[in-house]
Amino acid sequence: MKTMNVIVVVLAMAVVLLHGAEAVLYIVGDDLGWAIPPGGAATYAAWAAEHSFVVNDELEFDFAVGEQDLALVTKDDYDSCNTADPLLLFQEAVTLQFIASDTFYFTSTLAGHCTKGQKIAIYIGAALPPSPSPVPSPTPCPSASSADDALTAKFVSHKIMAKGN
Repeated sequence: MKTMNVIVVVLAMAVVLLHGAEAVLYIVGDDLGWAIPPGGAATYAAWAAEHSFVVNDELEFDFAVGEQDLALVTKDDYDSCNTADPLLLFQEAVTLQFIASDTFYFTSTLAGHCTKGQKIAIYIGAALPPSPSPVPSPTPCPSASSADDALTAKFVSHKIMAKGN
């Protein structure tokens, strides 16, 4: 039930925020995509350090269904590679648009993937100054019942189509 409430809030926020929002699209890992990195965790840490992400930017996690997954986890679970109870789990490729400044922690729940370096911490900075065209202010998000609910309502998920479709 908690997840359903978060999805409703996120979808409502998406309608308000996506109208007229400018965003930069990043492919996580560039050509590597979302996979066990050959250089371990340093690979994704270096990739994230090369970019300055801000509110409204989009990150695409590209992977084949059944070969990978993507989990949003807490910092403690990220640090310990505990994937038993992720905040959100995506079973297919996804593009996430971030609508609030925060640090987000992602990994894979598949056995051994996190410990082999398939995890990334993404810091989303404050939005860039507004463009000359006025953009309507977003409607505030209703109060969340827990810190986990508040965290999960800070980005919008967009399902991406499999390549070739």
